[in-house]
Amino acid sequence: MTAKSLPAHVHQEEMKCGMVYREAKGSGDYVLAEKMLLSVWNAYPDPKHLWDSSQSLIKDIADFYRERRDYAVAEQWAGELFKCDLLPYDAEPYIILGRIYLDSDRQDLAAQYLIKAYELGGRRGYVGEEPKYLKFALDQMKR
Repeated sequence: MTAKSLPAHVHQEEMKCGMVYREAKGSGDYVLAEKMLLSVWNAYPDPKHLWDSSQSLIKDIADFYRERRDYAVAEQWAGELFKCDLLPYDAEPYIILGRIYLDSDRQDLAAQYLIKAYELGGRRGYVGEEPKYLKFALDQMKR
């Protein structure tokens, strides 16, 4: 199924909340930053996972919680990515889950997802990621 563009009023709300989110996060107001992220998600019409910016927003939310070391919530949001219309060789959702698992010391799960990401995208899937994630995947594949 092809992703649809958000209605204009929702897109405008997303832009407004995004600006407040970045300012709040930059100043250390994580309560307000979280509130802005979730208000954007709540503004998305159902089915929420089929909009052209759903994946991007979910990634931002998962990363926000991972950065805050709230790994259980980050994992839940990363799982939402798999409800979106993913491209067949999209390694990023697997890398996101792998990062969460590795950062939370769940190495078996991290290996499972980071290896899957490598199988889907090779080294190119890890461009822009911290090198430790690719190194971990390659080390695990040698076992």
